[in-house]
Amino acid sequence: MKVTYLAGTTILRTIVYILIALPFFSCNEIKTQTTDSDLRIDQEVLAKGFEIPWAIEVISEDDYLFTERMGALYRYRNGEVKEVKGIPETKTFTTDRPYGGMMDISLHPKFESNRMAYLTYVNEDYHLSVGRFRLQENTAQDFEIIFSSDQFAIGSRIAWQDDAHFFLSFGAGGSPGPDPGPQDLSDPRGKIFRLMADGSIPKDNPVFPGMTEPSGIWTYGHRDPQGLYYDIVDSVLYASEHGPLGGDELNVITQGGNYGWPLFSYGLNYDGTKVSDMTQEDAAKTTILPLKYWKPTFRLAPSCLIKLKNSNFEHWNDSFLMGALTYRHLVLYNPDTDETEIVLPDVGRVRDVAQLPSGNLVILIDKSSPRLWSKGRVVKLIPKN
Repeated sequence: MKVTYLAGTTILRTIVYILIALPFFSCNEIKTQTTDSDLRIDQEVLAKGFEIPWAIEVISEDDYLFTERMGALYRYRNGEVKEVKGIPETKTFTTDRPYGGMMDISLHPKFESNRMAYLTYVNEDYHLSVGRFRLQENTAQDFEIIFSSDQFAIGSRIAWQDDAHFFLSFGAGGSPGPDPGPQDLSDPRGKIFRLMADGSIPKDNPVFPGMTEPSGIWTYGHRDPQGLYYDIVDSVLYASEHGPLGGDELNVITQGGNYGWPLFSYGLNYDGTKVSDMTQEDAAKTTILPLKYWKPTFRLAPSCLIKLKNSNFEHWNDSFLMGALTYRHLVLYNPDTDETEIVLPDVGRVRDVAQLPSGNLVILIDKSSPRLWSKGRVVKLIPKN
């Protein structure tokens, strides 16, 4: 009964969103939502039976770590799945679906030699923490908390700049209401942090007004960046961010920048009203506008972010790949053509994407998507000739 209720609530909300968005439809935007019909893809289910498998990191072609939002870390190796022991307890907050819990898993750039992995999770006090540990077989040894907050996070990701620095996103979510959290530099929500590998604050981080020294904050004014990707070749950090009803964004993250939430948004409140009266012209004077945004006509709800390079999906290379949670698609955005392409329609709520050494891809998909009886699963994607 519980599963049926949750699924029914989600379907009802989706119908309401679509009805609210209908007056805003743009023919130009619809044309960008095309399916790559020339590419056939094999979907090989590697493991299933999970609820919300949230993040995945690839150790080798047949060896991965992946998190389960409900509080577990698993290791898939050569066809077998085993839970990693020594992971702290987590907490989720449930409305129509669980939020918080166990979120990102990230390998240190020198994982091969140091075996260090990093976790973002909501702890027993319902606050976001980051911990690191040494992976020994299927055990997390010497678990150490290196970042603690006093707030709940709706989403969080890690991206490594180099082997000494990493970026951490801290999602706020919700409607703007009276809550100024993402604009408040004393509040960790709605921020992207830059930290040293041990969690300390880099000396070259920005010093914001009212502060006398650098903080861990790199940028602010975010809503819920659930995708974080650092392009090592170009030295550019990208973030995909949830808007409310529409207004999802792909941002180039610039040191010290204010990304506007909730002062300005291309989306709407969940009741269909404006988020604010600020114009794009005024927003451009005081905040950083996105590289790309999606209107309420297409609620991307981006769950992850990767830029493909040297993959077996040749047409997709040099483009960004994201899960679209609302409509259960896998979506490609090409920054050169400014086209958004649904490359795997109705595949389910894709939580994360990773590229394997072979050039194939592996994705995580939620339980009950795209069908009520679907299991949460790990799926390998292989292009067919």
